[in-house]
Amino acid sequence: MNVIFTESGKEAKLVEGRTILSYLQELEIDINASCGGEGKCGQCQIEVECASGALSDKTEAENEFVHEDTCRLACLARVLKTDEHIYVRVPRRTYYVLESGEYKEIALEPFVHIEGERVFCESEDVGEYTGEIYGIALDIGTTTLAVYLIDLESGKVSSVISRENPQTKYGNNVISRIEFARKGQDILEREIRTAANEMIATLTEPSKVYEMVVVGNPVMRDLFFGYSVESLGKSPYEPLSVESVSKTAKELGLEANPEARVYGLPLIGSFVGADALAVVLATEMYKSESDKICMAIDVGTNTEIALGNKDRLIATSCAAGPAFEGAGIACGIGGVSGAIREVKIENFGEVKYKTIDDAAVPVGVCGSGLIDALAELLDKKLIDGRGKFYGDKKELKIAEGITLSEKDIDQLNLAKTAVAVGIKVLLERYGVKLEDIDSIFLAGGFVNFTNTEHAIRIGLLPDVERGKVKKVGNAAVEGARQALISKTKREEAEAVAKRIEHVKLEEEDNFMELFVSELYFQKYL
Repeated sequence: MNVIFTESGKEAKLVEGRTILSYLQELEIDINASCGGEGKCGQCQIEVECASGALSDKTEAENEFVHEDTCRLACLARVLKTDEHIYVRVPRRTYYVLESGEYKEIALEPFVHIEGERVFCESEDVGEYTGEIYGIALDIGTTTLAVYLIDLESGKVSSVISRENPQTKYGNNVISRIEFARKGQDILEREIRTAANEMIATLTEPSKVYEMVVVGNPVMRDLFFGYSVESLGKSPYEPLSVESVSKTAKELGLEANPEARVYGLPLIGSFVGADALAVVLATEMYKSESDKICMAIDVGTNTEIALGNKDRLIATSCAAGPAFEGAGIACGIGGVSGAIREVKIENFGEVKYKTIDDAAVPVGVCGSGLIDALAELLDKKLIDGRGKFYGDKKELKIAEGITLSEKDIDQLNLAKTAVAVGIKVLLERYGVKLEDIDSIFLAGGFVNFTNTEHAIRIGLLPDVERGKVKKVGNAAVEGARQALISKTKREEAEAVAKRIEHVKLEEEDNFMELFVSELYFQKYL
């Protein structure tokens, strides 16, 4: 007898003791398993149809996240009987990904050009000109992927596409990917390249793609290019190389002109990657005058922060984890249709909310809604500065079946504290105060959809003059675009990467002291 996945039509032989998640991973069926299958995030929910006793009983952890009788967590549902088929449906959820940044006008000087009826990449003949030449800018996030299709004759963005990173079924943070890579790096490589191929094929005829520029954190970039990430999982937690990478589409098995060059921007060090460098490139903070200090913050599972100007640049990464993407939060969920994206608590405690796509029935609370709820609870004095409810009530009811508990608040507190400590350490290292910062660039989808005032209120973002804060969208993919269409920009990226000083938070002498000082919601203590 088999486990049968009804939507994909894939199936596999039932083996006693195996989890449903293990089958999903084996058959390469997409599902979000943020915690890597440890039963802590509640994201791998499935619908199951099977005989009584065919699967293990629901655990206490499952009961916390799953509220429907026919639903299970794939990572905790184990096969007990193999004499009848088990039918599984994986709910399809469309993630709302921030696809674009600010398109900055720069001089067009691509490496790929036309000479007569031939296409050249620098001096190398890469094929016949068939009417169009395109380039791809790819940002590989831990959770999401974003692609620009760029007309290399005009430099314009022709199309944009995004999707969830299919590797999330193996965990939603860089550490879980490193751990899985020890036994299945080839699987992770195949997953990400297959996803890239599908995105390219959706945008254009692949043979018309003559160059790609790829950015991502060190784990994501090196998995894409086929380099071992083992060294990032042990002290001193550094990649094999921080240098830029160049391969051909044929070498990587990518759907593009076989001789198309696939270029990966340099890394900064440890978990600060090519995506952080791309943000620095896109915001041009590396050109800021000596009397103007800029900060760029790209909040995500692996949050990256850069600080400086043309004289000096430093950067760090913070293990914020996926809490603000809904993982580990009982009613948390990613930015999918039906997710609660805004929360407001009226004076008499009535909760009002808005959902993505204006769905009538909410399916959970995404990151922006979680930040709203926290800020509102603090502002209305329903919780104290440690995140504990006043009185007998121990949770906030946001909607029917959707609550925010003290345990949830603790998880969000740890995530925002990690980011706050990163900011504080960089300021100390640079020898400046918060008020000395001229501009703060907020990059990435999470902060783009978040109420900035609320993020500042809970301590996730620094409390500066609001006019200094600027949302710059997906600056990582914009930086990749600039490196694709401009030789000068790519040369600048290579040079800037060598200038950026990498700061490891855990090696700071006062790290734990700083962490404790930023714990909880300082404005309300």
